[in-house]
Formats: sequence, structure tokens, C-alpha cells
Amino acid sequence: MNISKSPKVFFAVLNMGLGHATRSLPIIRELFARGCEVTVGSSGRALIFLRQEIPSAGFVELPDYRLSYSRRGVTLPGLLVQVPRMLKMIGREHRLMAEFVRQQQIDLVISDHRYGCYSESIPSFFITHQLRFIAPFALRPFEFIGVRFNRRYHQKYTGVIVPDVRENAGGLFSGRLSQVRHGANYYFPGILSSVRKQNNPPQDIDVLVSISGPEPQRSVFEEIVRRQIGEVPGQKVVVLGKPEAREVETPAPGLTIYPHLSRRRMEEFLNRSKLIVSRSGYSTVMELAELGKKTLFVPTPGQTEQNYLAQRFSSLGWVMTVAQKNMNLSRDIKLAREFSGFPGNLSTEQTVDTVMRLLFGAA
Repeated sequence: MNISKSPKVFFAVLNMGLGHATRSLPIIRELFARGCEVTVGSSGRALIFLRQEIPSAGFVELPDYRLSYSRRGVTLPGLLVQVPRMLKMIGREHRLMAEFVRQQQIDLVISDHRYGCYSESIPSFFITHQLRFIAPFALRPFEFIGVRFNRRYHQKYTGVIVPDVRENAGGLFSGRLSQVRHGANYYFPGILSSVRKQNNPPQDIDVLVSISGPEPQRSVFEEIVRRQIGEVPGQKVVVLGKPEAREVETPAPGLTIYPHLSRRRMEEFLNRSKLIVSRSGYSTVMELAELGKKTLFVPTPGQTEQNYLAQRFSSLGWVMTVAQKNMNLSRDIKLAREFSGFPGNLSTEQTVDTVMRLLFGAA
């Protein structure tokens, strides 16, 4: 990398809920702080969110992988039939990436789970916690296929950054998701969270419900929460995960529903909350690990990774988990208060410093 000028960085972010976008923010902001010119590539709600959070960046709309989900949940056969289309989109985005790198004279590429965003001519890094795709129990012997798929693409990158703390064969939080044979280009720098723990914030929000994830299950979750949240006592905040919307609702005393919150506002509300209700996506896990909050997890139906993570942390005594079809918020929130919550003894700040040394040391 030519350090005599401002390094040009292309940062690609997968559009699947907002998790990949939120966890990328600490790195993108640090790149700006270090004088880099950053162009962000994404699509859909992730792109809308990133435009709002970092308006000083350049933006490119990338082709969406267009994975579709049903209201009944995700099924493995349903995803497998979409693999050929996904591979086609990966090839397309790689061709676009090669042309953009050449035209814009990019110095460094970083990709949060977009498989085709790498360059053979400059350092390229891949961010993922998912080195293994968790399969349903009956199909577990076939997980090696996903491991090989990942390794095939990971080898095209200078390095693979796993947002976790290395523990034994995998990561402290990712567990089996990262338990594979690690090559020399795999790095575990620590947790990545877009929110920070504040010192002694007021605890004046009894329950915060964060609704997120791909459609249509995001909307299904919202419908259930709207029906049940009125039965929960105390001060409640619901965040819908819709950055394109604007209207704030106050349908009842003690209840406020926001379509979306900026990361700074979300950080404030999370710190003020006694208990969080959310999906068990990995980026959410990182935020709760930073904050050390009591949590009720409602995994997205059919997403085996979220089910695995929720059960893992429940078995450790940290969080309560319930299947979406069995949700009863007033009952489940009472039970969730009996769990210890996440330890909250890790910080993203040190992780970002480690990542910067990795990126610019390689470049």
C-alpha cells in the first residue's frame, strides 16, 4: 500500500438483516480516523443503514444475493436450491469488484461475508464468524461440504478475520461455528460491536425489544411482539429494524415503538435497558457481550446458527431462549430475569486496534 497518500479502501457488506452492517461500523469509522478514503458496497436495508451512519463515505450498490425465505421459516432444502443462483451472483460481484479496483485504484479490500469481493492484485480480507454452517442434526455428517465451500473462498483472501476470542479449537462465542482446521490466514482478534458499555447509565427502560433479520420473518416477529408487548409491565421500547421508515408510535402508556434508531441512540437505549429481547444473530451476541445484559433470545425459525447460539448461551446459564411459535412475552421475560446475562468483560476497542495492525501490516 502506498502510505504516502490516503489509502483507498473498498468495504463490502452483506445485506442479511443489519448485523453485518452494524459490526462493520467500528472498523469503517477507524479507517476514516486513520485518514483512509472509504467506499462502501452493499444493498437493501444494509445500504440504507450505512448511508445514514457514515454519510461521508462513498457508496456503491452491489448485486444482492437474493436469498428468499418463507413465513414458515428457513429450510435446508429451500436454501440448497438457491445455491446455483448465489454462485452466479458471487461471480458477478467479483467481476464488478475487479473492474472497480482497477478504475478507482483501490489499495485494500475488506468484505463482511460477501464471497466475491476480493482482488488478486491487492490485499483482501474476509470478515466472518461462520467457518462452519450448522446443519440440522440428521444432516450433521454433511457439514463438511459447507466447510469446504468456505475454505475454497477463504483461500482467495489475504486473511480471514473471525470476530471472536480464540478458545480451544474455535471461538469463545462462536463455538462450533468456528471449529474447523484453521489455516495460517485465520485471525481471532476479539469481539466486534457497534455499541459501547457506558459508565453507570440510568436503568429506566425495563424491556427493549430489538426486531431484526431478513423478511418475511422480521415481520412475523414484529406481529407477535405487537400483540403481546402490552401485557408486559414497566417501560418498554420496541425497535423495528426498518431504517427506511420514520414514524414513531406511542400506542400505550409506557410503550414507544421506533422504526429505527441510529447506532448512537441504540447504544444509549441498550445501556439503559434492564433486559433485551432479540434474535440470536451473531452481531447481536457481540453487542450483548460488550454490554453484559440479561437477554431473552427468540431465534429466527429455521436458522440453525441462531438456534445453536441461543441454546449454547442458555446452557451456560447466561440467557433465556424460547422458540418463536411458543413466545409468551410476559411469562418469558420473567424467566429471563433469572439468568445471569452475558459476562460483559470484553471490549471492541482493543479488537479494532488489532484489526488495524493486521490490515496495514499485510498491506
